[in-house]
Amino acid sequence: MPDTRALLPQYKKLVSEISSLYEGARKALVEAYWQIGRRIVEVEQQGAIKAAYGSGLLAKLSEDLSKRSGPGFSERNLERMRAFYLTHPKSTAPSKLTWSQYSELIPVKNAAVRKRLEAQALTEGLTHKTLRQLVRHEKVREQVEENLAATPETREPPDLLPVPKLGPLNTYSLVDSGDVAWPEKDVLLFDHGFKGYRTLTSAEKRGLKAGDIVEWTGVKLLKVRGATKPGYTYKAFLKEVIDGDTLWAVLDIGMRGVRREKLRLRGIDCPELNTVEGQKAKKFVEKILEGVPSLTVLSSKNATYDRYEADVFYPDPQNAGRSNPPGSVADNHSDLIYLNNLLLEQGYAIRVYE
Repeated sequence: MPDTRALLPQYKKLVSEISSLYEGARKALVEAYWQIGRRIVEVEQQGAIKAAYGSGLLAKLSEDLSKRSGPGFSERNLERMRAFYLTHPKSTAPSKLTWSQYSELIPVKNAAVRKRLEAQALTEGLTHKTLRQLVRHEKVREQVEENLAATPETREPPDLLPVPKLGPLNTYSLVDSGDVAWPEKDVLLFDHGFKGYRTLTSAEKRGLKAGDIVEWTGVKLLKVRGATKPGYTYKAFLKEVIDGDTLWAVLDIGMRGVRREKLRLRGIDCPELNTVEGQKAKKFVEKILEGVPSLTVLSSKNATYDRYEADVFYPDPQNAGRSNPPGSVADNHSDLIYLNNLLLEQGYAIRVYE
């Protein structure tokens, strides 16, 4: 067997050479995409070719380049190459980051913020996925900054969430122990929601079976005739506002059960707490919910993030004789204001589309 110590210098040289080749290829790819973006911009500015193909220039380029050179020339990629050049319109292409990193930073409008994120990506070795998350946070902050700078009259009307219908309080489902891998056989479980269960005693489950929807009256369980699913609607009490779209709350989950839960508001995004706009969103929610006796929470499962999200409603203290803003109230509870949409209406959040 060869002496690995004697071969060590050769091995180190091999690693260095491969690393250099890879680095050269990485820089060449960034350079190529920047040059492609530059040529597209130059042709568009000259006008003749763009006039001939109109808004379909990139689509035509995508079709012909894909035939000639293979994948990688989708219309979206060509748009990103053009935008990449426009965000770095210097005599030479930038080369410190990878193309995947640069492409994630293209949507950032503010040049100073983009440069800060580029420097952070370089010093911390951020992956493109981490950069994508940071850019998303920045886009939320930028949009909320624009919203709050505008007057209610000049602010662009937000795209509100469809107001969900609240289910009845105190209704839950019963499941068999085998459905949740509970080892005890022939046990009926009371499903609280939020992945929480309680085993029923023989007296409690009398006359009931798995699949039944039941109402907790405060004393006993009653089967709800004709119901096919529980309400997933809870009475809750605010403990703390974490940030504009996240609350700590204590929920009544039935059968004298109490659950402390971090509630992430469904369908919206507020700026991060370490920004001015994020602090404003948090203070707005704190002020709105100050002194509110209780909340009504409708929970739903977000499969993408494997978490529960919440539609949160609170009683309107000025409901008497008041005309509620469109989209603010629950359609089956006109005395409740829908917090998720209120944040959108007031400009403190943006809509999230799953």
